[in-house]
Amino acid sequence: MFIRTAAIVTIALLGLAACDGGGTGRPLPPPPGPPVPPSPELPMTGVKAREIIDGLPLNCREMASLKAAMLLCEERQDRPADHAALRTELRDLKWTLQSLPQEEASKRCAAITDELRLKPKPQVCWDLGED
Repeated sequence: MFIRTAAIVTIALLGLAACDGGGTGRPLPPPPGPPVPPSPELPMTGVKAREIIDGLPLNCREMASLKAAMLLCEERQDRPADHAALRTELRDLKWTLQSLPQEEASKRCAAITDELRLKPKPQVCWDLGED
């Protein structure tokens, strides 16, 4: 009976050791992170800006379109327009917002959009909508 009990205990211990990486005490790997946002070719357009933000609430798409229109407006006024910076900004924003609950992401996009809308639109850019 002693041998039978010892065999059961040994089997149980081996089973438990297999559960934690072979008894090495190594922690389990972290779960995979959120997907990497796309990085479309430059120059940026409203379509490319929305591609980056895709998957976030609708008002985030509106915010991305507005940022792209503002970039194009800068070009029309012969001002420097950094397309790579906008792409990076939107990718970073997507990375941050996709880890938040949809409601919180929506609130943050609404706040950014409201702030952008406070800036006056030059006459030369009036036809630039949120394509």
